[in-house]
Amino acid sequence: MTRSVHRGRDRNSATSQAKRLTFPSAYPPTTKDRHEPSTAISQFSTGRAHILGLADDGKVWQWNNEEARLVKPLHVDVSDKVVTRVVAGWDRASMFVNGTGIVYWPHDTPLRAGNAEADAILIDTAIVPGTGFTQSRNGRENPDTLEPRIGQVTNHILLENFILFITSLNKVFLYQAVFPLPDLDPPAPIEITAFYPSSSDSPFEIQDLQGSFRSFAIFTKSGNVLMGNRAMLDAFNAGTYDTTSTEPSHPAPTVIPALQNNSITSIAFGDHHFQALRSNGTILAYGADPQSCGALGLGFPEGTGPLRGLIAEHFSSNGTLGRNVGRQVWFERLMQRWLGEMKEKAGMEGEAKARGDMILPRRGQAAQNVAAVTAVGDYFEREGKKWEDGVVEEGAMGSYFVLKVAAAGWHTAALVLVDEEQAERSRQMHLVPDKVDDEVKAEKYDWHGGTWEDIDAPWDQLSKALLWLQDSIWRLGRRFLGLQERDEKMEEEQQKEAEQEEPGDRTRYTWSDQPFPRLRMGNGEVMPGETEITE
Repeated sequence: MTRSVHRGRDRNSATSQAKRLTFPSAYPPTTKDRHEPSTAISQFSTGRAHILGLADDGKVWQWNNEEARLVKPLHVDVSDKVVTRVVAGWDRASMFVNGTGIVYWPHDTPLRAGNAEADAILIDTAIVPGTGFTQSRNGRENPDTLEPRIGQVTNHILLENFILFITSLNKVFLYQAVFPLPDLDPPAPIEITAFYPSSSDSPFEIQDLQGSFRSFAIFTKSGNVLMGNRAMLDAFNAGTYDTTSTEPSHPAPTVIPALQNNSITSIAFGDHHFQALRSNGTILAYGADPQSCGALGLGFPEGTGPLRGLIAEHFSSNGTLGRNVGRQVWFERLMQRWLGEMKEKAGMEGEAKARGDMILPRRGQAAQNVAAVTAVGDYFEREGKKWEDGVVEEGAMGSYFVLKVAAAGWHTAALVLVDEEQAERSRQMHLVPDKVDDEVKAEKYDWHGGTWEDIDAPWDQLSKALLWLQDSIWRLGRRFLGLQERDEKMEEEQQKEAEQEEPGDRTRYTWSDQPFPRLRMGNGEVMPGETEITE
């Protein structure tokens, strides 16, 4: 087996290179032959423009560039391994200190004047009130004080402008990460009650809290995944909690049916998308793909994306899945070829063209038929789940097992365990003996044929000219953003991969003679064409 990293591409990926994070010269790095407790990082967290690392001996490191600086908070004792985790966010950095609570500071805190230790950053920090409670002190605290009412903090995350945390009392709190805090009477954390069941008879036990930027999710021990966003946090933060008045209405959590009791272990949030990792090693992608950057891992809106249910915004290169619609991310290259060849069939003249016109975006023409795109996406989602039938037994690990998924901005990355031998056996299942008679060869050629189009009418000539001008402007804009160069490089890579995956002279792929599917859409209508309806 091998491990590989797959990620959504960005327009600078052709020139960007990974760089090793370093430590000051006074702190030797840990190597495979030598363990250095001060630089052996046991846990790390990445923010928008900074990285935090927690060393084995309890030191906290911060990288705003390639070299680390040792974080030394003023007025907070972080000796004796009292720091249990570090969390980086949008524009804040934080650590959890036993007995003190959540300690945070601006990620771009400048070096304080008069600091003699150049390798360290002396920083002013703020502490979230009431977060220092520990169970060992339970019973010794005044129950009317803030700490016992909050409970022991079990996890916290940093979002844009807010800190969220969960506690041992199955409570969820938010805190606006103001810096610096007022010296007198700092605000208390606000409890987010939107996630609690309406009936006290319903069990509710919080297992985890995950999120980034403007989105987050609450995981319960019963298998539910409840999601919130910035609008919810703003509403609670601005709410009036006078017990003599009616409590204000707040946005309800988002509950996606496909994520409930579906063995979801983690969710990675980007700016406009998220990826849900299941315990069986598969990923479900949700949300939008801005500027065809590939964040969802489902192909591009102008490419094979519509066959996965990706809907292109008219007159733009943005794509989006339907509301609460998730699609499994595929890592098998031959599945991409399958989609590519089926897309070709939908785009050529002939029986399938009317169906292709419904789902394939073409600039200057009518928008896609959403019902048709959804139906086609559902079809290929179902067929894709059968890819390894006959090779992988039900419940067994597939050829591609995702160990970890991460997302930020417009990007996604996954650490994938690959069983190459099993993947190759699955590919062989999609090869069949070829027919060698000339009649069949002619039929196969017709699938990939093309036609000439004669344009005689002046209005048709003008229309074509305007479409050509619009297409040229669109391509010029993409070239200016660096996206055109990225796409050309990707096409070259895909062409090389396609050449390597050509079937033998006496074999063909199982889908070679299959027509583009004709489906019954969600509104009850049937897609046009002459081939039989695929139910």
